Amino acid sequence: MNYISNRELDELGAGLVRRYLERSGMQGAEKCIDIEGLANSLGLTVVYEQFAERDQDKIGFLADGTTSLMIRKNKKIVSFLFPLGTIVVDSFLLQDRESGRCRFTIAHEIAHYVINQHRPAPQFHRVFDAEKNYSTASLHEHFNLIESQADRLAAAILMPPFTIDRVLKDFHKGQHIVVYGDNVFAGREQKVISRMASQIGVSYTALLIRLRQFDLLEHHPIEEYLDKMIPGGAL
Repeated sequence: MNYISNRELDELGAGLVRRYLERSGMQGAEKCIDIEGLANSLGLTVVYEQFAERDQDKIGFLADGTTSLMIRKNKKIVSFLFPLGTIVVDSFLLQDRESGRCRFTIAHEIAHYVINQHRPAPQFHRVFDAEKNYSTASLHEHFNLIESQADRLAAAILMPPFTIDRVLKDFHKGQHIVVYGDNVFAGREQKVISRMASQIGVSYTALLIRLRQFDLLEHHPIEEYLDKMIPGGAL
């Protein structure tokens, strides 16, 4: 099992985006990365299909050229083999309200591709099925690591440090965002985070996780918030 540190994943993601922007002549467009353009620059193709897998949590798929995917075609469920290097995204993510989730799904599949190029490792269907009987715990550990690393790299691609710095300057004068306790934000801060997330093309939750990772939240006592919102302590 190959372990890649978060710092390494962050550096890989930022480097990929910088290289793509420089080669595309879009150095000033770092606020919202063209995620499909980045995929294409890596030789990957993005397509949208209606998934028909039993596991409804599956919304993205990186084709290896040998594993079929169950999709709906002409009102029928068919097993379809996509060419190697095809990123297949569930078409319901094309809805405007799913834009952030769609972009993260594509970034997640790009991350799987990049990680396998960076640290080649055998795929589940080739090794785990054929060569050894693994315990349930071992399988969970393996896939949890793979997916968590892909999530971290996806976040690094969509939200590299220079992008976060840029939107923080645009929407909050470059200052840290105040949080009361660990999770309570005043209305103004919530709006700032929402606007930043919209600018970058990610969800509120994804950006908040990234702000925590970069230590860009300024923690204040929860009592301070309560005193402002409910003066006099009338609880």
